[in-house]
Amino acid sequence: MTMLVIRRLHVPWMDRARQYLVFVDGEKKAQIANDSTVQIGVMPGEHRVELRIDWCRSPEVTFRIEHGAIARMECKANASPWLALLYITVWRRKYIALNTVDSWSQ
Repeated sequence: MTMLVIRRLHVPWMDRARQYLVFVDGEKKAQIANDSTVQIGVMPGEHRVELRIDWCRSPEVTFRIEHGAIARMECKANASPWLALLYITVWRRKYIALNTVDSWSQ
């Protein structure tokens, strides 16, 4: 089965009690909690992924996947306690870091 797997890295302070909404090709497909993983079945081809929380979000990531493959991504809050005000206003479209990875980091 062709699968998108997103892992949310553990962050002890930002959004730890809240879930991010996962949008694939503009449609809400899942929610992901702190220090957890979500699997979403997708069709082969090109897709766009974006994560959201309130009015903040990740940059949109485009990926291409072949039949039977697994696409892996990792996400976490970009904001630190010192920069939180900037990330919820000026940089709100970069609040969540979302990156394609070949294998999971530690």
